[in-house]
Amino acid sequence: MEEIIEFIDELVKTGHAYVVDGDVYFRVSSVDKYGQISNQKIEDLQAGARIEENDKKESPFDFALWKQTDMGIKWDSPWGKGRPGWHTECVVMIQDEFHGMIDIHGGGMDLKFPHHENEVAQNEALHHNSIANYWIHNAMINIDGIKMSKSLGNVTWAKDAIEKLGAPLVRWLMNSVSYRKELNFSDDTIAAAKKELDKVFNALKQAEIKYQLANITNDGHEDSTSIRKFLDEMDDDLNTPNAYTVIFDTVKQLNNSLRQREIDFNNVIGLTNSILAMLDVLGVEYKHINLSSEDIDDFNKWNDAKKEKDFALADTYRQKLIDKGLL
Repeated sequence: MEEIIEFIDELVKTGHAYVVDGDVYFRVSSVDKYGQISNQKIEDLQAGARIEENDKKESPFDFALWKQTDMGIKWDSPWGKGRPGWHTECVVMIQDEFHGMIDIHGGGMDLKFPHHENEVAQNEALHHNSIANYWIHNAMINIDGIKMSKSLGNVTWAKDAIEKLGAPLVRWLMNSVSYRKELNFSDDTIAAAKKELDKVFNALKQAEIKYQLANITNDGHEDSTSIRKFLDEMDDDLNTPNAYTVIFDTVKQLNNSLRQREIDFNNVIGLTNSILAMLDVLGVEYKHINLSSEDIDDFNKWNDAKKEKDFALADTYRQKLIDKGLL
């Protein structure tokens, strides 16, 4: 709080803020770059629901840095007891923790204006920079096509979604659309995401099983072509939908490799590791298959029974492998 009060006081001393009856307001007209985050010009803005009308202010666009109050939580300041505005708290915390600009500043689209715009204005006034090199604003989440909000009572907490669906599926679904576009949580989108992720996981599972049965060790090498394509898409403003296309193409290559009579395990392992690396970038965890000696024995007995055309015995081992989640 001491740093916040010092920051506001410096804005007042430099003419970027002014005091009215114990309240302190930022003078938006003192910053030439106001509007750079939301791409708006002051002359085009009109006071609306997001801009508080206040006769004390020089301009309807000026915003509170300190509000005088005798109620609730309050601190002493040169302007009387009160508490800071939330736009200022963020700026001071960033300066206090990082001593300058940060690389990425994120938040929802609804924070672009006025919150982030007001953060930048204050920082430009005293530190002559826009706080962050990159501003990332994500779109909203809908539940069954309706915007999620507390007022509608349709809020789904992340912890509850993860408990119900599992973290890999939740992350896969959330990355399936651009972060700049609205994401819809519904039974249909969840089912579609699960089908996609199962396709990826099943290919990985079959690959791991086959090279372990062949007693081949994964040496960790990757297919550089697919990895480069994936990273190029991610470098393009986190284009996750196109990155998913690269994953699906790589999965297709892997499945085709596994169907060959003479399997090229070097290629299989390279494609497998590439898919795993892509999933790791997305934060989607895959549970590896590690065959035990008993598992390998069951696979061998299953294959032997099929060769001998003992289908009843083959079905017994097949069911055993299914129960283990290996088929």
